[in-house]
Amino acid sequence: MRRKTKEGLEVIALLGLASLAAAVPLSLGATPAQSPQPIQEDREARVVRGGRMYEIYCASCHGATAEGNGPVAAALKSQPADLTRIRQRNGGAFSEDRVSAFIDGRLETRGHGPGSMPVWGLSFRIAGKDQDQERQVRETIRDLVAYLETIQK
Repeated sequence: MRRKTKEGLEVIALLGLASLAAAVPLSLGATPAQSPQPIQEDREARVVRGGRMYEIYCASCHGATAEGNGPVAAALKSQPADLTRIRQRNGGAFSEDRVSAFIDGRLETRGHGPGSMPVWGLSFRIAGKDQDQERQVRETIRDLVAYLETIQK
């Protein structure tokens, strides 16, 4: 009984950390749903922003090296994916659209449903902002995808 209580508290702490991470502004001085530069910038800038986003939003579960060994991974129901092997798991292909859909999470995808991973497509929105934020959310996810593509083994 004590073990279940401890595991429950760890999961609650994890969810709290994920919520806090969603509220932390990026070190670039922008919120996740805002692009600090025009949308049409070079790939290198996108990869750098994506790496920073990864550190803030993903590393606690997937690990600093993205191999699924983050500090809170042991408290999760499912082991986080090794994100360095996306291309390998897909026969040598890295589908930006498919990876984007997994990160976004608003579509039902196996292994990304409730309790497995935050639905970042909703989390990257700014609460209380009246305007449509879809473009900014897509750009934020594209930054993460660009970074993930660079760390493939």
